[in-house]
Amino acid sequence: MVSKKRRLKPIFTVADNMDMFSKLPNDLICIIISSLPFKEAAKTSILSGRWRHIWHATKKIELLESFFVRPGENEEIKELHRRQFINFVHQWIGNYDALIVNTFRLEFSRPGNFVEDLHNCITFAISHNVKELALDFHDPMWQETDLQNHPAVLNLPDHVYSHNDLESLELFSCNFGVSKFSNFIALKQLSLGWIELSLPSIRDLLQHCPLLESLRLKKCWNIEELEITVPNLRLKRLVIDKCDFIRDWFQIEAPNLRFFKYSGSLGRFVFDKHDFLAEAELDFALELEFDEDGELLYELLQQLEHVKVLTVCSYLLQVVPHVEEPLGTTIPLNVDHLILNTVMHSNEYFGINFMLNSCPYLTTLTINIGPGTVFPDYTPPMQFNPNECWTRNFVVYSCILTSLKVVNVKGFKGRTIEAYFLRYLILFGHAMEEMNIYLSNEVDANGGNREVYMQRAQLVQQFRRCSRHLRISIC
Repeated sequence: MVSKKRRLKPIFTVADNMDMFSKLPNDLICIIISSLPFKEAAKTSILSGRWRHIWHATKKIELLESFFVRPGENEEIKELHRRQFINFVHQWIGNYDALIVNTFRLEFSRPGNFVEDLHNCITFAISHNVKELALDFHDPMWQETDLQNHPAVLNLPDHVYSHNDLESLELFSCNFGVSKFSNFIALKQLSLGWIELSLPSIRDLLQHCPLLESLRLKKCWNIEELEITVPNLRLKRLVIDKCDFIRDWFQIEAPNLRFFKYSGSLGRFVFDKHDFLAEAELDFALELEFDEDGELLYELLQQLEHVKVLTVCSYLLQVVPHVEEPLGTTIPLNVDHLILNTVMHSNEYFGINFMLNSCPYLTTLTINIGPGTVFPDYTPPMQFNPNECWTRNFVVYSCILTSLKVVNVKGFKGRTIEAYFLRYLILFGHAMEEMNIYLSNEVDANGGNREVYMQRAQLVQQFRRCSRHLRISIC
């Protein structure tokens, strides 16, 4: 007789969880809600009558214009919705009765008719002893890759500078007085974006904020060059995102730097005291022309020899092999996790080989397949047949034979070159334990969709394997 399977009763149900929450005091529930994004915290109001107003005491406040304004609307409708948003903000702030605000974020474009209202919002945050303040007034319609620069649309109110308890500050399209930053003695994180900035201003900011650990510059313009050489700098995290430099020269002396991310045009980088740099992300997507001279990229990689996690872009993969040593760096990189942001095109073939050969201690390889610039005037560093990528005359590198354990493939469509590269890794990966394939959500030009990509990924699962411990998962 075949016995019927018993349906197991769950140990805890939703009702049980709600009953457990009902026993907690409001102050403790407020701490839990304050860990949620503002929009998610608002949704807790529907749980029960008791929860209807608890979220109003959240200490993480995010007032975003996008709650009301939609990108596709005409300007007349947008202006009406901005007014509705401001009315909502006034009502919400008016009903707020907690004494302390940990995080306050305000996002609002086109402040012209609402400057006083926005100043009142900022005053509210300062009066509640806010620790993390983010003010973003840039227009979402501005393009990050656009060469046009947009003057800041609002000035930081004077009373903000007297608030010396600030630990994190973000100013997007908001003018400020550099000399007044000397009052921000507790500031650890600073993000500046969509403003005109000068090299002396950056130096002064670093000197005025001795505890600064994180600096992010996004879409700032008219900067002569980047020179970070302030003595005793505590900076651990540096992000330069699509800024407009007059001269592409970057000198960085930050002995405590752990994370470096650069997105923009290619220039000359000079790192000093970089032994502790653990993670770097390099993106040169703003370069619109192919360059047969990869020396600047080669020098940069050599300076990042101690990095454990390294992210590189398609531009680097196409250009870096065009050097005297086209097969890899002379000094091995200590990279443990290599992330390739790639188009998976034959133009990148030599660059991928270059990186695999340069990273002999690699244990994790992540392949992010997505959009990028494939240069039509590309010339390979040596003769080869693009149709034979990863099928003939390839080299098996030491990292694949001895150390590579995990491969993550994101944006998989199962195109021929993708399948050949994965077969190459599976066929020779002696130490491989995991291959995780994440299917693309896009429909390709030939009508490929998730169902097609799934079928192709299942074929990858059938490839002959070198490692008997390898598990191939489709996510």
